[in-house]
Amino acid sequence: MEISQLTRININLLVTLQVLLQERNASSAAIRLNLSQSTISKNLSQLRHIFGDPLFHRISHGLMPTPLAQELEPKLNLAVNAINEIFSPSEFDLKEYKGSFNLSMQESAFEFVLSKVMQRVLDEAPNMRINTWVKDNISIEQLNQGRLDFVIIPHDVGQQINLNNQLNIDELYRDELVCLVRDKNPILQKKWDQQAYLNSKHIHVKDNELGLPIFDQSLSKLGFQRNVIVQVPDFNAATSLCCHSDLVFTTTKNWANSVLKSKGVVKLNLPCPSEPVVYSLIWHQRSESNHAHSWLRAQLLSLFKT
Repeated sequence: MEISQLTRININLLVTLQVLLQERNASSAAIRLNLSQSTISKNLSQLRHIFGDPLFHRISHGLMPTPLAQELEPKLNLAVNAINEIFSPSEFDLKEYKGSFNLSMQESAFEFVLSKVMQRVLDEAPNMRINTWVKDNISIEQLNQGRLDFVIIPHDVGQQINLNNQLNIDELYRDELVCLVRDKNPILQKKWDQQAYLNSKHIHVKDNELGLPIFDQSLSKLGFQRNVIVQVPDFNAATSLCCHSDLVFTTTKNWANSVLKSKGVVKLNLPCPSEPVVYSLIWHQRSESNHAHSWLRAQLLSLFKT
């Protein structure tokens, strides 16, 4: 587009499009922008004419962006954020920041990630608020929709995570797999080897976003398969069942160490070949230029870099 043509573009239209992409609902966008729904409709009509595309289709619970609108979103976020920076104070005061961030994670990450950064948040950003969810209830799709700022996800090395090109991912730390059994499990009186492991009955923490773990895929290639008789949504549930039955729980070493003293369980080595487990931080590109988001992201990533 020629520079002369840009003078005909109303910035209000770009802001309307950005908020519509974030809210996926015309009524919510109108409330957020303090505009009438008719104004939102008029702005959307002009945007459709400019881009030669419907941009959104109506669905039962809101608006679904077209492929073009999804392609425009990261560029639009950069443009609107850049314009906003022009009119924003040149210095960001973290101690005066009063916003909030929404994080989703497996409960193991509460113990090994969030707990390690909270005091730093209290000391350096005393007015910042942190809202958290368990990953099984709200996760990557909500990150795409703008309802989350971060997702912390554990996955096997080499496991494919279904991310679009608007999401960024960085490794926090790695852990190794071990086994937990209750201290009265008869298996402790026998030789603990691969055959004993495969003959046991197992608990598995499922993750619908990741599918079959790489560990199980590797066992399958060797012609082996675990006898998983219970699947649960989280580590605490798996540990509780392990404490009260002869089931074997294959988990991370850090989690195992954290429950050894209080749960009446015993940690055993994993007698099968396995890859490390990676805990990764995922965020959306829309937040790249947000000072507070960048600060919190840097704190999380720096926890394990040294």
